[in-house]
Formats: sequence, C-alpha cells, structure tokens
Amino acid sequence: MKVTIRDVARRAGVSPATVSRVLNKPELVEPETKERVRGAIEELDFQPSAIARGLSVQRTDTIGLVVPGITDLFFGELYRGIDRASHESGMKVLLFDAQHARHRAFEGFTFLRQHRVGGIIFTSKVVSEDYDPVLERIGIPVVLALTEATGRTALPAFKVDDVKAVFDAVAYLVSRGHTRVGMITGDMSDDLTGDLRLQGYRAGLEHYGIPYQSNWVETGDYRFTTGYQAMRRLLEHQDQNQLTAVCAASDEMAIGAIRCLHDHGLKVPDDFSVMGFDDLGVAHMTVPALTTIAQPFAEIGERAVQQLVQMIADDTIHASGTYYLPHRIVERESVRALSDLR
Repeated sequence: MKVTIRDVARRAGVSPATVSRVLNKPELVEPETKERVRGAIEELDFQPSAIARGLSVQRTDTIGLVVPGITDLFFGELYRGIDRASHESGMKVLLFDAQHARHRAFEGFTFLRQHRVGGIIFTSKVVSEDYDPVLERIGIPVVLALTEATGRTALPAFKVDDVKAVFDAVAYLVSRGHTRVGMITGDMSDDLTGDLRLQGYRAGLEHYGIPYQSNWVETGDYRFTTGYQAMRRLLEHQDQNQLTAVCAASDEMAIGAIRCLHDHGLKVPDDFSVMGFDDLGVAHMTVPALTTIAQPFAEIGERAVQQLVQMIADDTIHASGTYYLPHRIVERESVRALSDLR
C-alpha cells in the first residue's frame, strides 16, 4: 500500500502536522525532530504528493502555461525555453490550450488555479481589462510572454519591441531599393501585436518619406491560409499598387504569400520580395528560404519562467514592467535588391 504522511508521523513519533512542516517549512522545526522525520521518510520511501504539499503552502512545484493553440508553429520554439528553465528551477509545467478562444483562456486560468499551480505564464494574446476579474480571483503570480497587459492589473511581460522590429524590416527593404512595400499585418481587433506591427510599418514608411496607403495593407491571423488570402487581395490591386515587396507579421503568413505568388506565376524574389517575422524552424526550409525578423523565442520562455519562479519564491503576486529582448534580421533568399540583375 502507498505510504502516507500518517505512516511517517507514526514512525518518527510526531504529529502529521510536524511532518508537513518538515516538508514545507523545515526552518520552523527543531533540528533533532527534523532529522527523525527525514529518517522516517527515507526508511519508508515516502513520496509526498505535490498537490497535497500545495494545499498547505498554497503552491506546488508546478507552474501553469496557457497558450492560444498548441498547433501554432511558434509554440515549439517558445516551449523549448520554458521547459529548459523549468527543469533547471525544479518546476514542472501544466499546459492548457485555449484553442484561440478568449473564454477558453479564462477557463485555463481557473483550471490551473484549481490544480494548485504556483503561477501561470500566459502567451500571445493581449491581456485586456476583461481579464482583470479573473486575475484578481486566482490570486497567484502571472507572467506574460510575447504579449502585454492593457488592463488594470500590472503584469511583467517579455517580448520583442514589435514597433521597432517592423520599422527595421521596412528599413531593410528600403535599403535594397524597395519603396513600394506592402504589409500583411495581424488581427487588430483582438491582438495588440497586430496594431504594434502596423505602427512599425507606418513609422518606417514615414521615416523614408513614403506615403502610407491603406490599399497596401491586408490583415491575417498569423497563419498560412490568411497569408495566402491577404497576398491574393494585394495582387488584385497590383496594377494600381505596383508593389515590389511585402512584409508579413509572421513567417506563416509570409510563406502563405510566397505560395500565392507562385500560384499566380510570380517568382520570389525575382518578381516580388517577401519578408517574414519570427524565424521559425520552417523559415529555412522554404524555397526560397525566408528572410525574416528573428524573435528569441527560447530566451523569452526562459526569462518568463525565471521571473515567475522568483515571484513565487518571494510570495509576490504583483509585479510589472515590459522587458524587450533583442530582435535581429536573418537574411536568406526571399528578398533581392532592385539593382540586382534579373
């Protein structure tokens, strides 16, 4: 039969509460008593339940992770850093897939709190004011990765500077002779990132004296299909727009755009240059390989875990501040200088 905390207490000649203190707050127990209890634990090969321990200290050695969708290609890149930092910190990760639905994200916070996680990492979707009641109710630390909070609850966040990153993408294209640059941005109705990346695009055009034109911009949801559809809509007005390049707000949408151009008989980069955003693993697998803005996904995941573990250790629920990690341009094959010979 499974050894219980009462079995350990009987063997050590102490109360179950004393065994619990040895497990959770050993500094409160006399050294002699602590030694007897630890001896009994070893003799009986007692394996304390993480959840049972969490009931007494209100936290466990487990952190929660809420992601918009586990099929999103960036998730594996981000999770690699989360897993590495969690392992180094002696923490386990309990995952909840929100399936790209806000009500599911709310359910995720509640589900993870019910399972006594010490804190939660939330990714990608903006944490607006409608999250405030949920955050107040769960009462545990929350750290953001790849997004920010816009509501009353201040939360620490780790991400790149989306405005500066897309500004740099526009600058890169302009430096290669492209002055008619389109944009496939993200959904701005439920996503702060889409708006920020569009801001960066507009700022880049303005800096180089290029008038912003709304018909140069189309919207997607960061995935392949909407990138394809957005590129098709841009091509419908190509006689008027005369675009030579497009900057996409994700690698998936950039790859969708490349496929659309191919289906319309256009070659990348000979006829049209395409630039992505993310530097996913598939970016170097495409033909041509994708030039893109690289996000340090693994480092963002690591920093989020480190911040959360520190908040749990300090018994701090509230912390704030957006920490920008550096992005970089990865040059591959999907952008050419207009001075290049065809």
